Amino acid sequence: MITPACSAFADKADRACPLRQLRYLHPSDLDSLEEDFLPTLNARQRRRIARFDRGTQGCPLAGLSCPAQHSLAAVSKAGLLDAFVAFACHASV
Repeated sequence: MITPACSAFADKADRACPLRQLRYLHPSDLDSLEEDFLPTLNARQRRRIARFDRGTQGCPLAGLSCPAQHSLAAVSKAGLLDAFVAFACHASV
């Protein structure tokens, strides 16, 4: 997964919790973390992410890599990447 949002997530995670090696998350694990993160947000934050999230638009029919990257990009555009990194650092994967 090589997108600006994925690179930013990986770099921030490497600094915040290097032992977790979140840079190497499998797309399904990233997707699961994103799904677990959303309920921790308030309604305004969730709406902001939803506005930016492209979901499966432009994605192949199989796999979670593409939609997980879209969700991560939406989190980043919503200004919540630092919060997501902190969540991921403490979540069980």
